[in-house]
Amino acid sequence: MIRYAAGAFALLAFSILAFADGWNLIKLPSETRQFFGCIEEESKGGADEDSVGTRWAVLLAGSTGYWNYRHQADLCHAYQILKKGGLKDENIIVFMYDDIAYNEENPRAWSHH
Repeated sequence: MIRYAAGAFALLAFSILAFADGWNLIKLPSETRQFFGCIEEESKGGADEDSVGTRWAVLLAGSTGYWNYRHQADLCHAYQILKKGGLKDENIIVFMYDDIAYNEENPRAWSHH
């Protein structure tokens, strides 16, 4: 029990010291690259600071059945938002059950809304 209390106290003390000294422990990827000096090396090599690789999206709706309709509908909505945002079809991976369109409880058979 004392080990847990000592660990919690050490974590609390470290957090207070970090906050009091103004340490900014949570950083964006661009800020960490500046901290480690990677941006200077990249600028010498001619690489663009804002260069980004291929963007991918993986969408997953693991629920099945008509009563979990909202999960599949949310996934379809996210897909449309990603497409409108400029992501290509071939870069969006979708995992979902296709059991709603043909479910007998669906009042609008053959469709997702």
